[in-house]
Amino acid sequence: MDNKAREKVFQDHIIAALEASGWLVGSSDKYDREHALYTEDLLAYVKETQEDGWLKFCKIYGEQPEKHLVNAAVRQLRGADKGTLWLLRNQIEDRGVRLKVATFKPDHDLNPELLNRYKANRLRVVPELVYSPNDYDGRIDLTLFLNGLPIATLELKSCFKQSLENAKNQ
Repeated sequence: MDNKAREKVFQDHIIAALEASGWLVGSSDKYDREHALYTEDLLAYVKETQEDGWLKFCKIYGEQPEKHLVNAAVRQLRGADKGTLWLLRNQIEDRGVRLKVATFKPDHDLNPELLNRYKANRLRVVPELVYSPNDYDGRIDLTLFLNGLPIATLELKSCFKQSLENAKNQ
């Protein structure tokens, strides 16, 4: 068995284990390379967990509120002293509307709404993610998302013929 075949078996095993734990499996063609988001999950999470806030956001923007939400998220991600972890801990703030993009596990179950929002988190693994908005066809073996935001990448290597330095370069 060659290295690529070994890597594929390992990759499939990881995906199966994640899927068995409730993770969704995505595809590279649904990834928004321009904004570096899995927008389907971001939009679904906000709409499902914050109906009032979403309706207010739609009322403000009228046409194409989804596009405006994605742009607002990207502004928060690219802002000075902000980024993915900041946005996961805080919220999108746009024209007076505040929308959370994730809910961490509550310390207790006394607040059912908070518990439901936590359970609505969308965890997704995308194999062989083509990430560049340019024509470059680089791929990441596995990318992990929380509600559409990329939170980790995994570059799989076989220990027989591939080096750690090769993985770092990729």
